[in-house]
Amino acid sequence: MKTMRTATLLLLTLISVWSANFSYGQACYGTSGCQDYSNFGINSSSAATLEYDNFVSGFHQSVVRDASGDLKIWGERTAANGTGNLLSPTIINSVNFPGLTGTPLKASIGSYYVNAFQNVLLTTDGLWAWGSAGGVIPNALKSDSKFGKLSLGLPSGVSPSDVKMLFATYQTLAITTCSGGVWVLTNHTGAMRGDGTTGTPANWNTTWARVQKTDGTPLTNVVATRGAWGVLMALTSTGEIYTWGNRTWVGSGDHAAASRAQATLMQAPSTTNGPIKMIGATASVNAPQTTYYVLYENGKLFSTGDNVSRQKGDFTVTSNGTWVTPSYPSTTNANVAGAPMDNILWISPNEHDPAYPCINVITSNNNRVFAWGIQNGGNLGRADGALNPGEPADLIGGGISVVETGGHTTMVLNKCQANFGYVGHKRAGSMGDGTSADGYQNNYSYGTNGLKVCGAEQPNLPEINLANAPSVNSNGEYCRGTSVQLLPTPAGGTLAIKSGGAYATLADSILSFTGNGLVTVSYTVTSAGCPNPVEVVRTFNVVTCTPIVTISGKIWNDGNGNAKTETGENGISNNMWANLVGPDGAVIASVKINADGTYTFIVSKSLLTEAGTYSVVLTNNSKQQGVQLQSADAPANGYGYTGTNRGTNNTDPANRTGKSSVGDLSSAADNSTVANVNFGISNDPLVLPVTFGGVSAKIINGKLVVNWSTMSETNNDHFDVEISKDGTNFTKIGSVKSSAPNGISTGTIDYKYEMDLSGGTGLLGIGILALGCLTLYFKRKGKVLFILAMVVGSTLFIAGCKKVPADRAYTGKLFLRIVQVDADGTQSFSKIVKVTAD
Repeated sequence: MKTMRTATLLLLTLISVWSANFSYGQACYGTSGCQDYSNFGINSSSAATLEYDNFVSGFHQSVVRDASGDLKIWGERTAANGTGNLLSPTIINSVNFPGLTGTPLKASIGSYYVNAFQNVLLTTDGLWAWGSAGGVIPNALKSDSKFGKLSLGLPSGVSPSDVKMLFATYQTLAITTCSGGVWVLTNHTGAMRGDGTTGTPANWNTTWARVQKTDGTPLTNVVATRGAWGVLMALTSTGEIYTWGNRTWVGSGDHAAASRAQATLMQAPSTTNGPIKMIGATASVNAPQTTYYVLYENGKLFSTGDNVSRQKGDFTVTSNGTWVTPSYPSTTNANVAGAPMDNILWISPNEHDPAYPCINVITSNNNRVFAWGIQNGGNLGRADGALNPGEPADLIGGGISVVETGGHTTMVLNKCQANFGYVGHKRAGSMGDGTSADGYQNNYSYGTNGLKVCGAEQPNLPEINLANAPSVNSNGEYCRGTSVQLLPTPAGGTLAIKSGGAYATLADSILSFTGNGLVTVSYTVTSAGCPNPVEVVRTFNVVTCTPIVTISGKIWNDGNGNAKTETGENGISNNMWANLVGPDGAVIASVKINADGTYTFIVSKSLLTEAGTYSVVLTNNSKQQGVQLQSADAPANGYGYTGTNRGTNNTDPANRTGKSSVGDLSSAADNSTVANVNFGISNDPLVLPVTFGGVSAKIINGKLVVNWSTMSETNNDHFDVEISKDGTNFTKIGSVKSSAPNGISTGTIDYKYEMDLSGGTGLLGIGILALGCLTLYFKRKGKVLFILAMVVGSTLFIAGCKKVPADRAYTGKLFLRIVQVDADGTQSFSKIVKVTAD
């Protein structure tokens, strides 16, 4: 069994690299690059790998990395057109953001009040931006609001996997590389570049600048770069702090802020408190202010700089470059400083927007939140409106694992609340509750949406996910007349419509939208560690989508296998799903086949912008939006495909793939209906080209051994052996010719396919470096499936020979199927089996 586990682990690791080009979802604790996404929130530890950006908020918009590794965004001007609003957390993928290529890696936001919001995304294919032009990326490089790729790309010699940190604030973008370098792209002032640029020389805002120290040498060994409007700061692996920008302080007791065009060494707050854990800053455009924060691993917090709004937290308004310790309010007088803050686990200054300088922190004392600085629109949840440090009344119970300070909002994750908490200005979907309502949420509310954030460690809290790709418009609103399959977890809870029952029905986890309005669904379940059952809610804003394209069809029991619907041939569900797939192979919408075999897609044209061939593909399970779907599943219960039917005079009995083209829907007329897409299936051996018997796949003594049998064959040419790590996306690894005379047989024929997995790799052209890296993963027996992995189509790329933890790469599963191919190339499929050890 050990050999099987090692061999399978190797194959899955390599296939994972190959399949990254075809799937947006990634492991939450992915091993690409050099970051540790689990080193976040109250669970964070050392600065070297600390992840600041699993939760990022601008003025009225947010983006998170969820527990599955997906990046989700919502709020004002976050839709792909750069002007629309996403009303609930929405996955960043090629369906919701047409034209997107590569795997999303990191995202950030820069904003200023209601004047500018710009979102920035890094994928394996480069940098992208959308929203208000000039909000982060200079207008000269991105002059429109629509989602699109930057032509500038990353700095020379920097690849996407080299980027450790992507930090955006108003008018500036900074990246920190795994090697410790810092690069800046800015539209603010030349000083923000950090390379000695002064004034406004030609083209200074259209190129990356490598940050330099005051001696002209590059700033190196940086583990974190943060900042705010007009200032940036960096922490090195040796604990040094540098700053540069338009308004800086150096923490040496300086009495005035100054512009510094190169990274200038700051005086550290302390030499006796051990290693520094976090750095941060907040700023204001009005009466320009810059304030710095430094948190040590031992929990002691320090601040320096401007203090007009009491953002230093020391209960004074004294602005200078002297480091001070923020204080808790006195237990007897909230307006007087009490004990120093020496038990802080996490800090979150308002760093992405320069309207209202403020900060939230989490303590080790029951994980309570304290906030101070300017409060506007209730953004700190402080009923008293005080500027000095204080505790929001709604959070006195503590239990907070993450806090994120936005420009006009604050959001928290509570250990026993499945939905995230929200306070501040609710506008254009910023609360993520599925509505566009405008108002002020002065008290923390959990009437938002279920959200598990990577690194927040909320494994026992319930979620309501969607098992299938929904029909939505560009704002994330759900189309009336469609349905979604709810996937509540963990099992054992109660699923119900909490409000909006006039607009939807719920049966067997299928939520069908019958009218226009807000539909809120709840799921309540007992959660370990929480005193009471925990409820998660999800709200769906249902509208009449327009313009749309409607695609309907039917699966029927094709008794004679001629792909024509005839009298007595009835519709059948066979528990299958129909999926609309775009030209890039990504699922756009997924619907369950009705009991009578019918199905209907109602698809907003906002999801059909890419030119090319769209297809309907049948599967045995629902598919989530954005996943790659190249081929249909073999029908269950002994059924096989008999052909497709698009009308009386448009039948195709040769297409037995379970996949049918519907043409280029990007050019379809508004509110048009596509000709029905019907699929014939049958379980009659006299109709199907091949009736499969048993199928098995084992690894025996370094060999993959596959056995299968056929009960009958008609017009058969050969069989392809295909393998998969997920049971969905398969790759051919070999072929076997049919043993039936002329491809026709009415009796049982046994087949066997073997692949020796223990041989050398020279013929595959595998480089010495790749093999050298491979030895870091597995010992000699681990090479057993190396050849097989190469044939599957994997491209081995192990950046820097970094070790992949086995518990993250191994899933314990490897799947195989047999594809029967007719003489004319038509295919049918066996059942899918799991590869086992002998």
